[in-house]
Amino acid sequence: MSIGQVFIVLITIYYIVKSGSKLDGILMLTGSCLSLLCSIFIQVGALLWEAETYAFSMYIISGISTLGSVLFVIGFFLLIRKFLKNTISTN
Repeated sequence: MSIGQVFIVLITIYYIVKSGSKLDGILMLTGSCLSLLCSIFIQVGALLWEAETYAFSMYIISGISTLGSVLFVIGFFLLIRKFLKNTISTN
């Protein structure tokens, strides 16, 4: 778990509070929370599980983390598209 991941979760929560629960914010929050939870499970699993169990669980956790990253990127691209659309329409 890193401070950067916690920061991104907090920023996405702030964005949702300010703009309302729209699809881009929900996707970014879901993706960042999934990635944060996966990084926590990786750290805890290294301490608690045996090597074979840890190796097997890493495959599953990595897949879930990848899904979280994809969700975050989709939400981020939707946010950028909305921002560019609003910027172009005001000019």
